[in-house]
Amino acid sequence: MPPRRARVPATLESRIKQGLQYFLNLRENAAADEARAEDLDDAIRVASLELVSSAEILSGIVAAHGWAARTLAVDVMSRPACILFESAVNKLEELLSSQSGDPGCDQRDGLVRALLRADTLAVYARLCARTNAPTRRNFGANRMKRDVIYRLLHNLSTIARGVNNSRDNSLRQELISALAHTQLLEHAARALLHAAQSIQPAPSAAAVIAAASGRGPPTESWENVSAAASAFSHTLMFLPGNMEIFSVSPQPREKDICRDAVSDVEALLLLEQVRPLLAGRCVQLVVGWAGLCGAMTLQQQEGAADGGDQQGLVPTASQLRHGLPSELIRPLQLLPQVTLSSPDLSVMACVIVLQVTVSGPCDLAIAQPPLGYDRLPHRQPQPQQPLAGPSAAGSAAAEGPAAAPAPASYSAAHAYRLLMELWCGLACDSDRGMRNKFLVAPVMARLLTELRPRQAAVLLPGWWRLLAQDPPMLTLGYRLAQDAGELLRLQLSAPPPAAWAAGVTDAASVAAASVDWPLETAAEMQGAEAATAAKAAASLARGRDPSFSLRCALDAGLLPAVERCLRAPQAWQQADSASKLLYVVNCVLRYSGVWPAVLARGPLQQAVSLIATLGATARLVRGSDSSLDVIRSASQPGMQMTVECGAWGYLCAYLSSMLEQVADLRALHERAQQQREGQQAAATDATATAAVPTPLHLNSVLEQVVESKDGSVKPSTCSIAWMAAAGGLPAAGSTADRQQQLLTSFAVYQWLPMLAEETAEVLLRCAAGAGRRLPQALLVGHLLMDVLWREERRRAEDDVTASGGAEEQAWSPRPDGAWWEGVTLAGQLAVSVHQIVHVLAIDAGGVLPEHCEPQQQAAVLDLLQSYWTRFAGAVRVTIRARAIRAAEQQQQRQRTDGGLQAGQQADGGAGSSTSSLDDSTAQQQPPPPELMLQCLTPLPVQQLAAAHGRQDVVDYLDAVTEVVREELLIECGGAGAGGSGIRVQGLGSREGGASHASATADRLGAKWVSTVRPRYLWLLSQGQVQAGLHGLMVAEAAAATAAAATGEPAAACGGGDGSGGRSGSSSNTTSGGGQGSRSGGPVFEPKLCCNPRCCSLDGFSALIAPRSGKTCVRCRAATYCCGACQLADWRERHSGTCSGAAAAAAGSAEAAKAGLKKA
Repeated sequence: MPPRRARVPATLESRIKQGLQYFLNLRENAAADEARAEDLDDAIRVASLELVSSAEILSGIVAAHGWAARTLAVDVMSRPACILFESAVNKLEELLSSQSGDPGCDQRDGLVRALLRADTLAVYARLCARTNAPTRRNFGANRMKRDVIYRLLHNLSTIARGVNNSRDNSLRQELISALAHTQLLEHAARALLHAAQSIQPAPSAAAVIAAASGRGPPTESWENVSAAASAFSHTLMFLPGNMEIFSVSPQPREKDICRDAVSDVEALLLLEQVRPLLAGRCVQLVVGWAGLCGAMTLQQQEGAADGGDQQGLVPTASQLRHGLPSELIRPLQLLPQVTLSSPDLSVMACVIVLQVTVSGPCDLAIAQPPLGYDRLPHRQPQPQQPLAGPSAAGSAAAEGPAAAPAPASYSAAHAYRLLMELWCGLACDSDRGMRNKFLVAPVMARLLTELRPRQAAVLLPGWWRLLAQDPPMLTLGYRLAQDAGELLRLQLSAPPPAAWAAGVTDAASVAAASVDWPLETAAEMQGAEAATAAKAAASLARGRDPSFSLRCALDAGLLPAVERCLRAPQAWQQADSASKLLYVVNCVLRYSGVWPAVLARGPLQQAVSLIATLGATARLVRGSDSSLDVIRSASQPGMQMTVECGAWGYLCAYLSSMLEQVADLRALHERAQQQREGQQAAATDATATAAVPTPLHLNSVLEQVVESKDGSVKPSTCSIAWMAAAGGLPAAGSTADRQQQLLTSFAVYQWLPMLAEETAEVLLRCAAGAGRRLPQALLVGHLLMDVLWREERRRAEDDVTASGGAEEQAWSPRPDGAWWEGVTLAGQLAVSVHQIVHVLAIDAGGVLPEHCEPQQQAAVLDLLQSYWTRFAGAVRVTIRARAIRAAEQQQQRQRTDGGLQAGQQADGGAGSSTSSLDDSTAQQQPPPPELMLQCLTPLPVQQLAAAHGRQDVVDYLDAVTEVVREELLIECGGAGAGGSGIRVQGLGSREGGASHASATADRLGAKWVSTVRPRYLWLLSQGQVQAGLHGLMVAEAAAATAAAATGEPAAACGGGDGSGGRSGSSSNTTSGGGQGSRSGGPVFEPKLCCNPRCCSLDGFSALIAPRSGKTCVRCRAATYCCGACQLADWRERHSGTCSGAAAAAAGSAEAAKAGLKKA
């Protein structure tokens, strides 16, 4: 008998084809061979992507996957179907997840389309409905259900990711249509809840150990549910597409959706079809549950990483109000080897779903709304229809005793509280937690503006408290700073507190006078501004205060939060982070319009520290002015403006605008008070008339807005009525008025050196009439003149006191133990004002009349008049310098023309060398007085003064010009006597004319001294600021101590934790700084750095806490934030003013004399 022929082993391809053909020939209810299922599973696992990508095998896998799902929908305990389903799902996921270059990438879109058209989602819906059916207490069956649900949701997530990565929008349309037809999301959410409820409550530590040893129930059940929840969350995140989260709300604003509306119109249409799917009752319940579990997981992971034991979230059923058992809220158990398993996905999916589906019943107004704040038509999703489609039969079986509850969709108030729970659960300082909270905070801010006023008033303080606890979130992006600025202007009209009642009454009385509210810059905004003022007056007259949100923010600690953001020296060196920090200053402090109210009503110590930090920031950025890639507009969110300068320039512009807000409000207050008292009289002399510029002009021209309809460009709108109604116009003589005056003066002395230097640089580099340059130059110039006038008067008073033999001066710039040094850099300020006035005097003739309003032109004349009065010989120097410059330019033109002619006639190199030598010698010599006399012309500002009827200015400039002319004629005569052959006739008569012109100039200057007065009457001297703020801060600290002793809540005070500063070493230093004054009275222990050029941003506050910092051991009065500041100040200034150093030097001199006598 011949030997039996050996059986040839089947190839891998044939094994897969035979196995697929076997299962495809089976009926749906027929029993399958488990051995064949395992063999096919082994073959598919080891098969390469190139093999399974063939059309025959791929279609067979899709068909077998459908057979297994349908079989499991009938019998979830079918072992062969479960094996084949898992094998097919894994291989399909591998194909769909393949990257470019892999064999399966080219067929990814085709595979997704084949799965959708094979009714895969309908089969999934039936399978989910089957798992919802009640079963006996069989651990194996429940475990099998959980495993099937995980595989199903994982594959659904892979399909959704493939659709999201595809560029074919028709594929997304097919997916959304299939989901809407099958209601798969609702069925999957219900099945996931059933799977979670079928697991026993969270085991204890002993139970976990027992399960690991095999003596208790296994813990992988919760791991499967956790992985399924993460996969479901991943699917929901892909459905809205790649649009920004701010664009997908049911009722977005124009500023939020403008970019997506232009770039992807089809995506917006698909979003309207997705919205009802995500608004399902079970879907929203699952995302809330998964979000809370994910937040607990993140909190637990951060606590373990930090080595601490943080308490997790423990929400109750009453908090969720959906009847969800509290034992389900526990941390997720996600395995690292499982893809798409991250607690961040659950949190992000919860936020996205709530943003897409939830909308409030109201639209609360904000004051001074930015461009594009109007809402688009409402797009609230319709109520979810009953489940229909191929899974209807299965859903009927799911309605039993163990079925999940059928709650209503989330309301706006409940969604806000749910997000609040998420934010509290993400309370960690890691970058991971900050990113998640940055996603939650804007959605909460939107919901606050859509709640009913009473609900918003209850929930708003909590939002500000959460923001104050995590200040770095303001700089993670641009959105949160924008939302914070808008919420500060939220109009809730809550009753004002007793401490603000006087200021509110005063603001109402000012608003009631119809002529007190000035008109805005743009003519078309006059009616709107009048309406705003009328509404503010009516609201205040009813005894209601629209600044409720501001008071909540101040109580929560907004000022320390902003200061902590700014005190990041490394961030200011980078373009992107510096742009975000500038946006915080622009939105929260400037454009919000609450800065005057902050100075009047805010916690004093916090305001002082913030002002000092802003000054130190300006000095730091000045040293390394980083260039910016982008600068965003606060008046038109989302718009990127053209970058005109570095970070230093924009910061100085914002600080100048904040000073302008207070200055214009106080000017309005002064004019209103004069009108009420009948003290407003017409000026009899033009020289004593101070021009009233357009209010908030610098704030308006700082940002240009572009209308989306016609593309026109116009200044932004800043409402002075809102600033007054917010609390920035306190009653005259009140404590708030006094605090605002002191803090504004303190800000002037802190910021003015940097503002003056930046303004002078900008004017010297560019023309004065464009953009923000002229308004900023006028504001800074008038402040400089007021400070210099006060400094001169103080010195005069000190001289009088010293000559009278008084034992003690009225004010000493270095009082013992003072909390603030109060040093005026008079020399630096004088240089800056010289440069500013020089540019204005030269450009006044051509640029100003063409680009500026009459009020600004009059303000320029007032500034020049004040400057020429303070510096009597400055105008003569300006006129002479202008003549010298014109003469040099004429000489240069003559040399150029002569050089060209000489070059044409020259025939040798020697002549060219001699000509070049003569040219270089001529360039080093000043122009002759004869040429200067020919180029002498009046200053261009003289024409401007004549146009405004300022005859005194015209006569003064004529007289000074004549004096310069006579000086040049005398110089010409002296040059002629020296041998030039030029003689000046009538030299004696010329000298008489010069004397007459000089007498005229002196007479007008003397007259101006008696008529010119400071422009800003509220500006105090440094001694008054130092003493006044010290008294208020001592009173505030005493009140806080008394409140703590009685157990009553005290007002929030910041800056007491100290800054620490950089460590430094010096022979004259010691740690300390908590000394009291020698008089024995109460002192304010925290201090500011005594270095007037301090630019340190180390620590959380600018105030130096007691017993910290560096103190001079010689005088025991100068305290510094760090050793570097102490060393720099000693070398530049303190070594000459230190009382201890002077005493030591005197003692050394006496010792030397005594030694000489003994010798």
